Amino acid sequence: MKYAIFIIISGFIARLINIKQPLLEVAMWRQCATASIARNFYYNGMNIFYPQVLWGGATEGYIGETEFHLYPFTVAILYKIFGVHEYLGRLVSILAFCGGAFFLYKLSRKYLDKTSSLIALLFYTFNPYIFFYSRAFQPESTMLFLSITMLYFFSEWIDKEGWWRFALMTLCATTAFLVKMPTICLGLPLLYLCLRKYKINFILQWRLWLFAIISLVPIILWCKHSSYLKSINGLSWGNFYLSSFSTYIDPHFYVRVFFTEIFEKCLIYIGGIFLVLGIVFTFKNKEFRFIYYWILAIIIFFFIGAEKTAHHTYYTIPIIAPASIFIGYAISNCLRLITAYKIVGMKRVVLLSLFVSMVASLPLISYHKITGRYKAKRLEKDYPIFYAGKIVDETIPENDLIIGGLWGGPEILYYSNRSGWAINVISCSIESIEGLRQKGAKYFVTTAQEAMDSNVLEYLKNKCETIRSTSEYLIVKL
Repeated sequence: MKYAIFIIISGFIARLINIKQPLLEVAMWRQCATASIARNFYYNGMNIFYPQVLWGGATEGYIGETEFHLYPFTVAILYKIFGVHEYLGRLVSILAFCGGAFFLYKLSRKYLDKTSSLIALLFYTFNPYIFFYSRAFQPESTMLFLSITMLYFFSEWIDKEGWWRFALMTLCATTAFLVKMPTICLGLPLLYLCLRKYKINFILQWRLWLFAIISLVPIILWCKHSSYLKSINGLSWGNFYLSSFSTYIDPHFYVRVFFTEIFEKCLIYIGGIFLVLGIVFTFKNKEFRFIYYWILAIIIFFFIGAEKTAHHTYYTIPIIAPASIFIGYAISNCLRLITAYKIVGMKRVVLLSLFVSMVASLPLISYHKITGRYKAKRLEKDYPIFYAGKIVDETIPENDLIIGGLWGGPEILYYSNRSGWAINVISCSIESIEGLRQKGAKYFVTTAQEAMDSNVLEYLKNKCETIRSTSEYLIVKL
């Protein structure tokens, strides 16, 4: 266990580097959206049942059809204690990663030996996608922690029972389903464990019914309430929905999700090869069926929310957790097979060279991808959002509404600390800007002038009062 703790602590320390940087390095629209909800909890009252966003114009900004906002509410509690600091949101995600990594190791030890489990933990800890999103201001890290912990305690309860295990697995299941509703798909591996122990008699186990009721009823109640929230201001996150049939027959969906996102980005090529080897090695091992159903549940989720999965990169990261277990087993088992079969001569040299080069490439690829994401030149292109936002926050009356012109996300609104409208500059027109001005918009702010229609840009510069104009951003009074 001490080696596992060392790996997790190393992952924790690595994630603290540049923890105070703006929320612009990955999925910045999602980070700023979540951060705005946390800040609104802090400013407007700690009512977790009434989350508010900034892009609701002149409305209160109540947002409906979303997940339960446990993560931003937790961050808002820390704001109450320590003040509004973005790094607190990152810290919550990092701590959630540590918990998830710990229980992933504990879960893998039920199926793997110590060496294989440590390799699995190493892959999970320093996987680039896990690294990015486990220090981001969004609920993915919390979701992974709660999901892994739920699976671990449910498997423990099935084996050993005990009310404290039942209480923990139920708590984790309820919060996991609320934080990210698609995690309900993880009921599939839970069902497998029930069938393995009780066979068809699982339907007669009253404790399982109690678990289902406690974990699912809050979801039903929240969905009903979230639908009501949408009716107040007409604002909807559109977080999860069934996809059209055309998506499933589009080859682009399969290439995008299963090759680009999973094989290339989540499993960084070599991990994908070891995942396949791990599945081959364990195909006849019934003990691994639980992990198989875990992966299958996640793939089912990919298909249910196909359009979202193809559009948002972070939708695919849950597969990294169970994949890590197979990867850990495959790497360890490959070495054992080369040794056990006593392969000698040139074949041994070739196999060992291939194996060593593949294993050694994993940390090299991870290091390259992680450090590449945080290079100054890569981050600088989005920093004008931060600078323009600070200018707005310092010079414009706090109750004035603004139009944040970017790609449709709330980044400019968030860093301006103002409510208003978030629009896509590619599709914005003079008419749409004038329409929002009639609704109360006082200022227009953009950091994407190069993407705007030249007529719209000329109108803003010539017909409106320029507050600040540079090559990087434009702030005008409408």
